Amino acid sequence: YIKAMEEIFRREGLPVELTRLPLIESSFNLQATSKVGASGIWQFMPSTGRIYDMRVSDTIDERRDPLIATEAAARFLRDNHERLGSWPLAITAYNHGPGGMATAVSTVGSSDIADIIRYYRGRAFGFASRNFYPEFLAAIEVEKNAKRHFGTLEMEEAITYDEVYIDHPVSLDPVAEWASTTSEELRALNPALGSAIHAGDASAPRGYQ
Repeated sequence: YIKAMEEIFRREGLPVELTRLPLIESSFNLQATSKVGASGIWQFMPSTGRIYDMRVSDTIDERRDPLIATEAAARFLRDNHERLGSWPLAITAYNHGPGGMATAVSTVGSSDIADIIRYYRGRAFGFASRNFYPEFLAAIEVEKNAKRHFGTLEMEEAITYDEVYIDHPVSLDPVAEWASTTSEELRALNPALGSAIHAGDASAPRGYQ
């Protein structure tokens, strides 16, 4: 998905390096779910997902769609940057929340992320928040020097697919037949569809892409 994700961030005028944040959030695990209810590679909470126009229900949870969630993450990060004025703060706010980072800036009296990491002692500013930006920098550094760290790697090919809007509810089995593919492949390509749809006990709703 990474090339498509980079294109989304370019279109939104954001640094493409930000597409590596899921390395910190989820290790790009499409099935990642946290104990507090965050889901998907970008680990959106249900409330934040809905703020950024994602459908979050038992039938469809667009937080689990890596490209829909990337669209939302780009907007969220842009909003953080506009509010906080720097990428280190905006990135940390992805974990700690923009309000929490605004409080940190006000409390420390500095917008320098190094000062905030060093001096801010907010109760919710624990290990994960304090280390979020340094971990992001580490991930970027490791990726740029992947050959040195891991040797020669064979990169996965980008996923290729067609998108079709359905104009009436439909289950996956006939869709697979029409598309000359398998239900398993459709499930892999549509992770936002809920377990009932995957199991064939419910239909994908009208208007789903």
